Amino acid sequence: MEYKMVTPANLPQVMALWDYCFEKADTPFFKWYFSEYCLKNNLVLGGFVEKSTRLANMLHLNPYNVLLRGRKEAMPYIVGVATAPEARGQHLTLPLLELAFKVLRGEHFAFALLMPINAGIYLPYDFAYCYYKHDYKLPLTALDVPLPGAGTRVERLTNLDAGYFAPVYAAFAAQHNGMVVRNEFQWQKLLTVHQLEQVQAVVAFTGDQLTGYMFYTIEAETFKIQELLTLNLDAKRALLWYAKGHLSQAENLEWGAPGDDLTYLDFKQQEHTGALAPFMMARCIDAATALQALTVPEQMPDGEITLLLSDKLIALNNYLLKLTVSGGQLTMKLTDAAEDVTMGMGAFTQLYFGAFSASELAAAGKIKVAAPEKLAFLDALFPRQSNYINEYF
Repeated sequence: MEYKMVTPANLPQVMALWDYCFEKADTPFFKWYFSEYCLKNNLVLGGFVEKSTRLANMLHLNPYNVLLRGRKEAMPYIVGVATAPEARGQHLTLPLLELAFKVLRGEHFAFALLMPINAGIYLPYDFAYCYYKHDYKLPLTALDVPLPGAGTRVERLTNLDAGYFAPVYAAFAAQHNGMVVRNEFQWQKLLTVHQLEQVQAVVAFTGDQLTGYMFYTIEAETFKIQELLTLNLDAKRALLWYAKGHLSQAENLEWGAPGDDLTYLDFKQQEHTGALAPFMMARCIDAATALQALTVPEQMPDGEITLLLSDKLIALNNYLLKLTVSGGQLTMKLTDAAEDVTMGMGAFTQLYFGAFSASELAAAGKIKVAAPEKLAFLDALFPRQSNYINEYF
């Protein structure tokens, strides 16, 4: 086996494997992805057999910037992880991921994202869930939502113009963590695919102010909300009433809402309230770079901790560090002191993203604590966050 970057000469094999595992070649997304995006805006890595001529497996590295703890962090999104059927069961994913980690560390990326079809494949490689959604699946008649205020109205759009969505998205991102920075290129990419897939859009106004939007499709008698972001409660209620108004076209509603969504508090039937479901994984591939970029939260008291970070796959990502906060500044240095807390890269990634606090991870057995009093330091340095992301490619 040889693992290397895919070139345009290999693209037909990449397309064939994608067609076998994911969208078919005659679908709008497939045509767009391989004519407009793949190898033009991303990297593809592959494992090859037969003197490096036949593609056995692949992964795609799609570039994104993510708002992580108040700063913009370049973060590749691993998609299209696939293995040819005749090559499965041979443990080919590990060397492909090792190549990806080597490439990304060389470019000074600290983290990578991944949306798993099967989390069990990636947990052994220290990917960990950092994003959750509140999944609703219910009859449309059971969408129990109070009426919005009189000053809120909705308007269906016939043209998907980013100018209607970007201000709401940016304002929502300012109140959440881990959201993708959707610049002009990212909006164009997203809306182009939405148009190809006949995704509909509706916006909400409170007075003259744009306060929300919703992307949706209606298929197989299901009103499926692709994305619903609002800046106030009336806008959310107005958009959900708009959805409920489609009873003649749909019987059911599906919606992957932000993990902190509380719409279900108004539902009369508990079986319709949905549940929190894991959505997106992440992995730290360079802990030192991540820690160097970390901003100390305001009003954090001075303190220190000796932290042992372990990584089974990336030898250069193993550290025994003394972290010190003094006067609002974080410093770190290698040490030979006894560790206060030990954690692997999965737990460290979840802590850094704010998916869970250090105390929660300790209670779940995900980190080892030799000095319990030091958990307060980590809780203060890495406060829990409300994470949201909604990217699929």
